[in-house]
Amino acid sequence: MVRYFLFLKEKIKGYSLSTLLRLECESLFFGIAMLIPTTLGVFIRGILAKIFFKKCTGFAWLQPRIILVHTDRMIVGTNFGVNSGSYLNGIGGLEIGNYVLIGSNVTISSGKHPIEGKDIPVFARPTIPQKIVIEDDVWIGAGVVIMPGITIAKGTVIGANSVVTKDTLPYSIVAGVPAKTLRFRENITA
Repeated sequence: MVRYFLFLKEKIKGYSLSTLLRLECESLFFGIAMLIPTTLGVFIRGILAKIFFKKCTGFAWLQPRIILVHTDRMIVGTNFGVNSGSYLNGIGGLEIGNYVLIGSNVTISSGKHPIEGKDIPVFARPTIPQKIVIEDDVWIGAGVVIMPGITIAKGTVIGANSVVTKDTLPYSIVAGVPAKTLRFRENITA
């Protein structure tokens, strides 16, 4: 038990008491709200987004069973939706534009763990924040992982189970591990 508390003491270095309390409240309120099904749950989670997010200009359509961390560093636009099972961590900053759809079981984390060297265990190292930007009119398919420091350009569509390791081009359709550009969205004329 003593070792656990010593570990926690090391892990929370650099966090102020107010930040720790805010993270606990965020976890508690969103955790409870994520259990509420139906449109009522979506409505309650949308109100919490307005309260906890750094900025939420429209209504956030948040399905149940989403994990949100460091919401005070998240900025989202209008018509923003996240499906069940997704994980969004704004530790390094997360900006999401208008008309963005995020599929189920997506991971978007704006922080990475340094891995070089052997002296300090990776788990005990501080996270390196790297901002993620997701521009307008983006669709992120189910199971996608977006790595820290990435910009998803306007109009991008990301195929299911892709791992995005590089910035995308506007209106590109990307897929794969790592994600590569397959083609670009075209206007269809009748």
